Amino acid sequence: MDNPDYVTREEATEALGVKPATLYSYVSRGLLRRVKDPAQRRSAYLREDVDRLKARHPGQPIKAEAAAGALRWGEPVVNTSITHIDAAGPFYRNRKASELAQSGASFEAVTHLLLTGVWQPGIQAWPQIETPADCRKALALDAKGVKPNDFSKILARVVLALGMNGRGSAELAGDRVESERLIIQTLAGCFGYFSPAGRFVQRRAHEPIAGQVLRAAACEQTEENRSAINQMLVLLADHELASASFASRIAASTNSDLYCCVAAALCVHAGSSTVAATFAVDEQLFKPLSRRNWSKMQRFAAQRGTSLFGFNHPLYPKGDPRAEYLLGLALKLAPVDPKVPMLLEFLEQAKAQSSALPGIAIALVILARTLGMPRDAASVLWILSRSVGWMAHALEQRMQGFMLRPRARFVGGESGSL
Repeated sequence: MDNPDYVTREEATEALGVKPATLYSYVSRGLLRRVKDPAQRRSAYLREDVDRLKARHPGQPIKAEAAAGALRWGEPVVNTSITHIDAAGPFYRNRKASELAQSGASFEAVTHLLLTGVWQPGIQAWPQIETPADCRKALALDAKGVKPNDFSKILARVVLALGMNGRGSAELAGDRVESERLIIQTLAGCFGYFSPAGRFVQRRAHEPIAGQVLRAAACEQTEENRSAINQMLVLLADHELASASFASRIAASTNSDLYCCVAAALCVHAGSSTVAATFAVDEQLFKPLSRRNWSKMQRFAAQRGTSLFGFNHPLYPKGDPRAEYLLGLALKLAPVDPKVPMLLEFLEQAKAQSSALPGIAIALVILARTLGMPRDAASVLWILSRSVGWMAHALEQRMQGFMLRPRARFVGGESGSL
């Protein structure tokens, strides 16, 4: 087929040396992602999955091969008691994330659960934490001319500034709780950069993080909106060993402070396969979408949706339940953006006709548009929520007490003398 991201059924069976029935079993087990090609009325398979399956050898893999494969959606490589994932989505410390969100549990309480392992549902808002005086200059920046792909770099710089002047050393010495909360409330205040005011917004005394986000983003402060933001933050707070979480663990394993761990995770999360996908969703899919080009955009989503926009998450062959939850939230709200109903209709048709199942980047853009949040705010929602998971993994890695230092297998041929 014309799309380089996918192969036909015949190409997949030939590459893998299997019969079509085996191919279908791979799909049902979640090992191979399939979409429907509406133009040719046939199925297509993600080339990345075919290549990964092709790299496997029959029988029990040898130790080196198993280790290498583990880094590509393979077997687990790190022991964790933070988050478990099944078809229903993530479970935080054995509590289902979607049920925590639906129950009305505060983001602050779930943060405490993930970071400490202790469930205290009564936590609502943290005590006031003053922004360090030397950080206010770093926060007083003009983000209006910043390109969307650079937002994560700005936030990483802000987090690193929080760890300067001995605060990183103090965190390592035991002043942990205030560091965690300072990072989270500072990231929440950064929504102000994308609002009409264009400046950092300090958190008020006894203000929940969800409320600070809405106020900083200049959105309407209704109970429904606060609940939607809070549920989103809870639902996306962690997702097992995402690439950015692994980066945070690597930094922690070298005894870096939490500020460095979160900054490292931010730089990894900035990649085009994760947070930058929210920009692509808005600019390349949702913004140009109209009734006139509807069919063309449906074909585009079916052919390139997985690689460009985050359709068809490999851990959820039947659809990402987190994305479905967030889209359900959007349906319950009166959308500020009048285009939202059409976008939701578009996604339903893509799902029905092409088996294109929406992912987190898509759902976040819809929710941000529904709430009337500033352009590109979806990416910062993802970063703010996930910062909790990054810190939880960093703290757990410290407790495990060893450096993450995998070996590399040289494949460049035999070495010779000069």
